[in-house]
Amino acid sequence: MNKINELIYKSSAMPIEFASIMPHGFELIEDLYPDVDEKWTVLRSALENVAQDIYKITPDVIVIASPHNLRIDGYIGVITSEWCEGELENEDKSKTAYLKWKVDRKISSLIYKNAKKNNIPIVSVNYGAAEGDLSSHKMDWGTFIPLWYIKQEYEKMNKEVPPIVLITPSREIPWENLVELGKLIEKSSNDEELNAVFIASSDHGHAHDIEGPYGFHPASKEYDEHICDLIRENTLEKILDLTPEFIEDAKPDSFWQMLILLGIIEENGLHNESCVYRCPTYYGMIVASFKI
Repeated sequence: MNKINELIYKSSAMPIEFASIMPHGFELIEDLYPDVDEKWTVLRSALENVAQDIYKITPDVIVIASPHNLRIDGYIGVITSEWCEGELENEDKSKTAYLKWKVDRKISSLIYKNAKKNNIPIVSVNYGAAEGDLSSHKMDWGTFIPLWYIKQEYEKMNKEVPPIVLITPSREIPWENLVELGKLIEKSSNDEELNAVFIASSDHGHAHDIEGPYGFHPASKEYDEHICDLIRENTLEKILDLTPEFIEDAKPDSFWQMLILLGIIEENGLHNESCVYRCPTYYGMIVASFKI
């Protein structure tokens, strides 16, 4: 195979042509919090841009990894219910937002089977009935908020949203298991010849404010700055050089989803296109996009 044909082959064999790191602070939902400061507004604008990019790609499926869904000790979860639905409220419960989303059970099951074959600790999770409206899993805020922006963009264009695959990472397993899962997500999409996008739902250091629930630790600022640098320099593989002690001090909920993203990047060569960072509260938030 000559160089040109090899490049054409590689390009045609990359179904995940877009990925993003998207935050999930409640104040990002304008319907719940209409009045916010400039930092939140900048993040909202960046999320709208990501949603527009996803719409333009017209993916067959959206794969999203959230840190706030099932927390299964020592196991990754992949949701295989027919639906995923949830509701968010603002702080005084005067406003609500609701989402119900179709799950791509075929791709969810394929990812699960491929991971099992490769000895990755993973479980398949359904809830309620075997199928139909009662086969519905609770949607957490880490899933809800990125999807909210995508839903808004599709509604604006009067188009139906693509189904999702929801992954719930484990913090207790070897990091390489999550990197390998990212590679298997790419492989599963490729095997089915699907155009897929991946979202790492992530907030970063949670110890920026002495009055926040996690108090203050300088590692949060250091972690956030370091992650922004790695994203912009296209050297995300260097997150593997971080120590568990440093991660514990920084208190992110992003690290494990980014390991999955790293596996996808290593498999298909996605490069960073944009990276927006703000810290409007006790935790930092990044909106980043990656393209072929």
